Amino acid sequence: MVKNTYKLIRITAAVSKFITADYTAKFVKAVLIKANKYMEEVFESEKYPSPKPILITPLIKENPVYPKVIIRNFGMSEKPKTPPKPIEIYGEYDFFIGMKSDIVEPEVMKAVTSLMGGVKVTYGNFEVTVKLKGFEEIERKVEKARSYVVKFVTPAVFRDPFEKIADLKTEKIRRFIPFPPFIFSVNIYELFRATYKRDVIRLAYSLIESHNNLNTITKVWYYYDKEWLPGVIGYAKFFLRKRLSKVTVDKIIEILNHANVMGVGTGRAAGFGFVEIKSKT
Repeated sequence: MVKNTYKLIRITAAVSKFITADYTAKFVKAVLIKANKYMEEVFESEKYPSPKPILITPLIKENPVYPKVIIRNFGMSEKPKTPPKPIEIYGEYDFFIGMKSDIVEPEVMKAVTSLMGGVKVTYGNFEVTVKLKGFEEIERKVEKARSYVVKFVTPAVFRDPFEKIADLKTEKIRRFIPFPPFIFSVNIYELFRATYKRDVIRLAYSLIESHNNLNTITKVWYYYDKEWLPGVIGYAKFFLRKRLSKVTVDKIIEILNHANVMGVGTGRAAGFGFVEIKSKT
C-alpha cells in the first residue's frame, strides 16, 4: 500500500473566458505559480530533481481539454501538418494535483487558499480570473486482484528503464509501447531505487498484458509549445500472474497505488501521464 506521504486532490475552479491553442496544463501551472510564487521552485528548481514530487493535469470538463488529434486508424498516423484551432476556455473546470505531501503539500495548500479569494493570471493576450469552487482529496487504492485496468487519462510518454539498468549515458529516449516496465519505470525508481533492476524484472514477469490492449490503446498527437508530439491514451488491461510470492505481490500493489496518485512516465509535473487504475476480479 502506498504510504500516506502521497496525496491526490481535485480542484474545481471557475475560469473566465480566454482562448488558447496550447496544452492547458501549462495554464494550470501558471495559475498555481500565481497563487503561490514558491510553486515555481517546485516545478523548475534543481532543488527538486527528477522525478518531480508533483503531478498536475490539464483542465478537465468530463474529458481533458487540450488541442489533440486522436489516431483511430494506425495506417493514417502522420504528424499533423497545421496548427490546431484555438480552444475557448470558459466556465467551471477540474484539475488534479498529485504530490509527495511531506515535501510540497504546504505550498500546494497555500496556492489553494489563494484561489479561494480568486487570482488573476496574465496568459497570452488575456487577463484570466480563476476562483476556487471545490476541493476534494481523492482516495484511489487497489488490492490484490486477478487483473487491473490502467486508463491513460492524459497523454502518457514512457521512460525506458533499461537505459538506467545498462547505465547508458546517452540521450533519454521516450518509449510508447504499453509494456509494464515502460509504463511504471518512474514509479519503481521513486519507490524502490535501491532494488530498481530487480523490481523492473519482477514487474515484467508479474503483469501479463491482454491481447485486447492492441485495440484499446490509442495514439494521440497533442500540441505543446507550437509542436505536435505523440502520446498514449486509452486503456490497457493486465493480468496478475498466479503463484507469485507475497513480497512480489505487495510491491506490485504499491507500484500501482503510487501510479494512481503520481501518474506514470515522463512529464508528470507538466500535465502528462495521469492515470486511473482499477482492480478487476
